[in-house]
Amino acid sequence: MKTPDRNCRGMISAKTIGIAVRHSRRALKLTQAQLAEAIGKTPDAISQIERGVNVPSVETIAALSKQLFVPVDALIFPEDTAEQLSDRDTRVRHALSLLANLSDRDLEIAVRQLQAFSDG
Repeated sequence: MKTPDRNCRGMISAKTIGIAVRHSRRALKLTQAQLAEAIGKTPDAISQIERGVNVPSVETIAALSKQLFVPVDALIFPEDTAEQLSDRDTRVRHALSLLANLSDRDLEIAVRQLQAFSDG
């Protein structure tokens, strides 16, 4: 009889993914409705994911990863992402979220302002 590989991560858990999505969404100060709109889902779908009712599709996980500014594996295997985000990392992710939701014109202005800060 073959013994289980200790390095095997096991089954993907809907509950684990849900907790990671909720944590990442809240860190960015997004509502379920805002996240749902950003990835083309309903707020109820986000709620079901966060409660661990359903395992999201690969496409949905990829969309969540992009919108939440976290790697896909951080949503699927958050226990492997042992280090918690620092306050600075959380603020950077929040800034990225804000920038991602700006119009093209406002984004251009914001990038120029950020460039001025980094040059100074």
